[in-house]
Amino acid sequence: MSLAGAATRLWAAADLRARWRSLVVLGVLAGITAGLAVAAYDGAQRTGTALDRLTTRTAGADALVFGSQIGQTTPDWSKLAAEPEVATLAQWGLLFGLIDGEFGGPLFVSMDGTWSTAVDRPVVIAGRMFDPTSSDEIVVDEPTLRNEGIGVGGTIKFQALGPTDNQEVGQVTGPEVELKVVGVIRSTWQFAFAADGTAWVSPGYIARYGSQVQVPVNAAVRLTPGSDMAVFRAHASDDVAAGIPVLDLRGAARRVRVTTGVERTMLIVLAIVLVLAGLVMVGQALARSGATIGVDAPTLRAMGMTRSDLTSTALVPHVLTSAVAVVATVATAVIASRWFPVGFAAEIDPDRGFQVAVVPTLVGALAVLLAIGVVAGGAAWMASRPDVSDSAPRAVGLLAWLRRLRPFSVGLGAGMAFDARAGRRGTGARAALLGAVAAVAGVVGMVTLDRGITDSLHHPERAGVVWDATVVPTAQDMSLDGVSSDVVESVRAQPGVVGAATVLRAVMDVSGTGVPVYTEYDAGSEEQIRFALVSGRLPTAPHEVALGPASASAIGVGVGDHVTLADGTDARVVGIALFPTDVHAEFDEGALVQPDTFVSLQQAVNPDMSEIVDEAVVVRFAGGPSEARVAALAGALGDSVASVDPAEVPLELTNLRKVRTLPLLLSLFLAVLGVSAVGHALFTSVRRRDRELAVLRALGATRRNTRVIVGAQITVIATAGLLVGVPVGVVLGRYGWHRITTRVPLTFVAPMALVAVALVVPAAVLVANALAVLPGRRAARLDPAEILRSE
Repeated sequence: MSLAGAATRLWAAADLRARWRSLVVLGVLAGITAGLAVAAYDGAQRTGTALDRLTTRTAGADALVFGSQIGQTTPDWSKLAAEPEVATLAQWGLLFGLIDGEFGGPLFVSMDGTWSTAVDRPVVIAGRMFDPTSSDEIVVDEPTLRNEGIGVGGTIKFQALGPTDNQEVGQVTGPEVELKVVGVIRSTWQFAFAADGTAWVSPGYIARYGSQVQVPVNAAVRLTPGSDMAVFRAHASDDVAAGIPVLDLRGAARRVRVTTGVERTMLIVLAIVLVLAGLVMVGQALARSGATIGVDAPTLRAMGMTRSDLTSTALVPHVLTSAVAVVATVATAVIASRWFPVGFAAEIDPDRGFQVAVVPTLVGALAVLLAIGVVAGGAAWMASRPDVSDSAPRAVGLLAWLRRLRPFSVGLGAGMAFDARAGRRGTGARAALLGAVAAVAGVVGMVTLDRGITDSLHHPERAGVVWDATVVPTAQDMSLDGVSSDVVESVRAQPGVVGAATVLRAVMDVSGTGVPVYTEYDAGSEEQIRFALVSGRLPTAPHEVALGPASASAIGVGVGDHVTLADGTDARVVGIALFPTDVHAEFDEGALVQPDTFVSLQQAVNPDMSEIVDEAVVVRFAGGPSEARVAALAGALGDSVASVDPAEVPLELTNLRKVRTLPLLLSLFLAVLGVSAVGHALFTSVRRRDRELAVLRALGATRRNTRVIVGAQITVIATAGLLVGVPVGVVLGRYGWHRITTRVPLTFVAPMALVAVALVVPAAVLVANALAVLPGRRAARLDPAEILRSE
């Protein structure tokens, strides 16, 4: 064996015996960091695929066809089922009646045994699925369990509407049945269709009581891969009924994907932050560990070792670190996968639990191996230079200007913030600056993104909700000429009401597509209530129409194009608008026409009013929407109206509310990381400058001067973090919010970053001063004689 080889073995063995505990700790820290990053990244991927996996697992429908919305109780679905783009058509019905003594519903029931089995087969979360032959079993989804408190073992007393019963007069003569809740389920319906909850009755109920109850029948359809929804809509209109409404569940899934997309982005950011944290925190310790070879380098070099030999020698003990890191990475990734995905995606994921993500875990293990080798080896290579020097680099530019500041202690401390020395005598100044900038930028970006979400939740008009409450009149007060003027005037006269208008809605055919068509009677309200516009203008003439973005896209038209209305007349598209949301249509679906046009359309296609026309008085309050104002209006109107309800907010906004905590938690994590990185670098700087500080004390510097030096250093670091991090964070936050509003879609309003800045600036100053206390006290208590005795 060569002399260099023997020296290598002796140094490595001695080093290992002396430092094995620290090497193991470094491996554990590196592995935990890498494992958490892997778990966060894999959680992000599972977040992005959560709905798709649930849809595959449950054979979720691609479209819902609502015969009940056009007055057809039992449509003939045979022609539509035979269309080439239809893979499976399943029939499901709606049951209304008395639920525990109060009128309510609907309950959902399979009419042909295909729905809830071959199509929309739910995942059972608790209990079991109903027995399809039982007439008194029911399952509920998680929102129903959460909102109503009805779970496994509970019962529901239900009396359905009989075949000829009239809901308006409260006539209910169907069979009374005590339904037993046997299971809690999860399906795509609760996320893309009925977020308030659904309850599914066993098909055995219909087998036994079908002839005794009133059941409007709809269809759930699975389409063949690659089929065109516009073609299916046209076939539904031709085969079942003209203008029959079709809910595109693939499009409605956007409600979910917007939210999970935000969560996915946050988790990817978290993974990146964890990697950076490992490089900054663990990397510094690894670099110091590798650089220790520099202490013995002159002796080992004298024994014949080259620089490459020295670097290899320094890496030998880190084999233990690498082995521990790999094991810790795999173990942490598997254990941490239990808690991913998080937030809204966790409610969707059908397979949440311990996961072994083979590829990400292998990549993470290899990456941590490579990182340990590069960081420790690079530090060893630098430390083993023959001409290695501990002197600080020559001050030029900004560093020179800072060191000229007066008093001298301030200038010296400010210059220390940009000390670029590396190796075993490195002060970690660069890591502190990077940590400060990253923390400030991350916190400001996350807070700015949160302000955008908060703004949209406080201003639902961004999603087209331009009124605060909906008053539904009684049947005798409705006509095609609008709601009775007495009712409108009564609503307008109530305290706090500043605007009221009548809105009519009916599903009609527009160029072969079933679209909810609206019209508005202003009725002379003082404050105009108008549908929200995305582009163009609202219709002002009989042959003009405004379409929702999704409806315009489905028909294939834009502003300036022409469409064919239900009576065969031609209308020009003059605007793109947003509309009220409901379970049958999203807020970007609909058409708006003038009142005279609406009346003529109804007289042409629905002369006897046999099909459903919804009418309501929409209301705007002086102080904006609130439950108290809605309740007060309902109490004042009493029985003169059928109901008073708050305006329905699109599910997209409801889902965004669920992810609000994630940006705030991530900003808190970034803040803690930044404080840790800066604090660690500050303590390192003071500890490694003992000799320099001792020399200054010997030359006459006081303890106060020493504390000022440390305070100036941390102040400059914090200032640099604010000057660079704040504008970067604002840009990143606004860019992220713009991406979200484009996908929803919402009207983009740049989030006000003043709040973020107002929070971050004083917080950074306070934290910086707090961080300077302990290292400043340590520096002030140094004993110059003891430190300089060895010089």
